[in-house]
Amino acid sequence: MYHILKLSVTEKFTRYLDTTEITNYTLLESLLPSVITPITTNSRSDIHLSLEELDSYGLPWQQNKQTISILIRYETMETLKLQLKSISNQFNFSAQSIHIICTTTQDKSSIEQQMDSQYKVSINTNSNWIDHIEQETDFYVVLDRQVIPGNSYFNLILRLLNTNLFHHTLIGTEHSGNTCLQESQQVPELEDVFVLRPSWFLEIKKRDTLDISRTLYQTINVPSIVLPTTSKLILKGNTRKTCTSLKTGGTLIYTKSDLLDEMICKSTDKDLQVVSLDKIKLSCHHHHHIMVHHVANKLELDRLVNKVLPRVIIYEDNFENIHTNATQIALPTQDIPFVTSWITDLTVDTLEIVTIGGKRPYKVKQLFNQLNRAHYLGDRVDLSIVMDEKSDVQTINFVNKFIWKHGIKNIRHRIQKVHPMQTYSEAWYPGHDDEYAVMLDDRIELSSQFYIWLKYNVLKYGYQQQTSHIFGVSVYSPRIIDTDPSGRKLIDIQDKPYLMQAPTSFGGALYFPKHWKEFHDYITARLTDQATVKRGSGNPHLFKDSLLTVAKSNKWSSSWRKYFDEMIYMRGYVMVYPNQSYSTLNSITHDKLSKKKQDDYSIADKLYHVPLSNQVSELPDIDSLDVLDLHAKLTNTSLLVQRGHQLQSKFSACKPIIQHQHDPSDMLCPFNQLVQVPIGQKSVPTKTVQLFV
Repeated sequence: MYHILKLSVTEKFTRYLDTTEITNYTLLESLLPSVITPITTNSRSDIHLSLEELDSYGLPWQQNKQTISILIRYETMETLKLQLKSISNQFNFSAQSIHIICTTTQDKSSIEQQMDSQYKVSINTNSNWIDHIEQETDFYVVLDRQVIPGNSYFNLILRLLNTNLFHHTLIGTEHSGNTCLQESQQVPELEDVFVLRPSWFLEIKKRDTLDISRTLYQTINVPSIVLPTTSKLILKGNTRKTCTSLKTGGTLIYTKSDLLDEMICKSTDKDLQVVSLDKIKLSCHHHHHIMVHHVANKLELDRLVNKVLPRVIIYEDNFENIHTNATQIALPTQDIPFVTSWITDLTVDTLEIVTIGGKRPYKVKQLFNQLNRAHYLGDRVDLSIVMDEKSDVQTINFVNKFIWKHGIKNIRHRIQKVHPMQTYSEAWYPGHDDEYAVMLDDRIELSSQFYIWLKYNVLKYGYQQQTSHIFGVSVYSPRIIDTDPSGRKLIDIQDKPYLMQAPTSFGGALYFPKHWKEFHDYITARLTDQATVKRGSGNPHLFKDSLLTVAKSNKWSSSWRKYFDEMIYMRGYVMVYPNQSYSTLNSITHDKLSKKKQDDYSIADKLYHVPLSNQVSELPDIDSLDVLDLHAKLTNTSLLVQRGHQLQSKFSACKPIIQHQHDPSDMLCPFNQLVQVPIGQKSVPTKTVQLFV
């Protein structure tokens, strides 16, 4: 079950610097005097020092007593020149040798032609691209992924490495995350720029891959410490993005493979945060709105979640459940390709599938098997089965034995025949405003993508854009419209989803809870008025029985559609229809074609038995969708509302309420009626008063 939570953003100046964000270390250098002040910590993992505490810590680095080698991973000539310029401009720092490592002979030749011969250029195609460098100096500076250090970066790092507190620590400012830190602290790993001691360098050279932080920690217990900064510090040398503050309430994606890469990179969520267990490198790592964190284990993940407080956590379904109150979406591997473009939107609280029917056992079995094969994205989806009194033993046995693993299976069996209107209208009533229902019957076939289509629409139009004039989403893409009193009409096939002021007659549809509750209140009042007259009380109708004369359903006295069409017409409501169908009619009964020639049967069958789609495309914004009226003619929402108000003025004594909050009361105000009073009677008798609340 998913919970809809409002976004909340809490600014915290706590972060790990981005891989190319370089602080103004000239300012930081000025804060570090030449006097050592003891700082007590229980262990190196307890190093939580602010700039104020570092202000009294450290001795100047003496460059004439220690030698430096710099190893640069070549990416582009432009970046290399910037890196070399930054190195030459370093404060109180000089390197004995500079190695430039590239992957092709073409790059090597280009570097040698354009650069001075003082640089040592080599080729290495291994994952560990420094394993061929010989030991020759006291420290080794490794520059990876186009990082450009600030002018005082190395002087600061070397100063701290020559203190007792930081002597056995890997320190830096470059971390895979992008959250600001006010204190130095231990992190799972640093990235992109490293200052290594000779023994560390030799240990790294033994490895097949260049995973410096983890290798040093796992082999010789050297922790990684990220240095503090604040959002007020000036940033420079940044080639990708600047410091951002840690935000809560966004979406967090937890991954340990590249299966979710496309989903992450297509996301437009401005608060998206990605957590990787195995240091996965995203193809879109340069995107500004994506904040990436690397964690070493489940414990670190739980700690991060407690800091970030995401409203939604998305992960592959083979992971352990995360301890949090946030909505969690465990995506089955086979469902991931179908949701990459939209799953990072909001989530639905719960959804119920209601199936009605049960007279045709083979069709019931077919429908339920299709339901089981559909993709539900790991959601909880309850299944309600409504069987009528004519359901045979074979159908009942199948339904009882049917296994539904996606939620609760609820079976209802009627003991006597009821009005068809009751069967449909009373099949579902929402328990709250975040509960949705999909109404199906056993005449249809379903696409395996039908649920994904429905959920995407609910998220897009029900929550993200909050369009109150949409009452539901059709699974079926009709080719014929049956609302015109003059007969059935063909619908022009659209090239994108569209809105129409009519519910689907068959094929399945999802209904929004607030609109369905409003319909229940409306139809209850209308049927109560009809029942009063039918009982022979002699009372006149409070409301007109023939109201929506422009609709064919106006004459369907035994159908729920008569009253539903009235309500949505007066309100200007519409349903979303797909341009590609996710359900189809599995057969047409001959009763409906009794007036047609037998040769025309195949043509008519194609109009109802539409092709099924197994792909859900990205939904456009609601304002760009075409709007069709109940006769499938092009119109607009404003005109639909205007027509509805005109009809309501003829039906109800109350003026239309714009902000009606789905309360139908303004559509159910009877007009004044004259009461006949015999001459000589002194008082007017009150016969019956009916209140519709």
